This record gives sequence, C-alpha cells and structure tokens, in this order.
Amino acid sequence: MSQNQLFIKILRDSNYSATKARLFVFDLLLKATGPQTMHQLIEASKGIIDRVSVYRVIELYEKLGIAQRINIGWKYKIELSDIFLEHHHHMTCLGCGRVIAVKDDPAFEAMINRLGETHGFVLKQHQLEMQGYCDRCGQGHVS
Repeated sequence: MSQNQLFIKILRDSNYSATKARLFVFDLLLKATGPQTMHQLIEASKGIIDRVSVYRVIELYEKLGIAQRINIGWKYKIELSDIFLEHHHHMTCLGCGRVIAVKDDPAFEAMINRLGETHGFVLKQHQLEMQGYCDRCGQGHVS
C-alpha cells in the first residue's frame, strides 16, 4: 500500500474524507526535507488553501496520528508520524533552531523498552527530543 493510500485509509477509517486541503497538506509534509513550521506550511499553501484550514488540517493529523509535533522550546515544528517515516529522534539547536533527525538505534530502543518495563509501563510510542547547540552555533557556548 502506498503512503497516499495509507493516508486515505486512515482518514476513511476515522470517518473523514480526503479533502483538497487534507491531501495538499499531506503532500507538503511528505515532500518536505524535514520538520516544518506552521509558517512554512502556510506560506507553501498560499493561494491554494487558507491559513485557518492549514491549522485545522494539522490539528486533525495530530489527533489521528498522521503527524506529530516536535517541541522546540515554546515553538514547534510538524512532521509525519512513524506511520509514514522511519522511526527517529531529534536534536534541536537552541541557537539557530535547526532540527536534525537521529536514526533509530536498536540498543537505544531496547533501553527505552527496558525502562518502560522497569516502571510497569507498556510503551506504545515515544519521542526523544535532545536540545543543545549545533557545530555552527556551539562555538563559544560553554556547557
């Protein structure tokens, strides 16, 4: 099943239709080279769908697990969830705001699962957000 077919199936299984706005925003996120700010999504949608529709679509995507929010301080970016992207974590630069995807590490994932078991918790999903300074911004910052 293609990603578009899976997307439409998730919508239909939840009694939502694949509207022009929903399809357009999904395509933006699918083709993005990384997490997107709401501003980036709105700018890319100008003349096609309005600002309010972009916010409503993203709200629905988060509710249905299609997209996820990556918190960066009091701001955030949006990307497709692990249903559509390979599972990964993020490092965010506190200087320039760059978000770097960190590929999944089986040893790390096993540790997270053991941590859940230790606390009697059955993990269904998780996100790890690491914050610091990238090589460009980190020069001059002392830990």
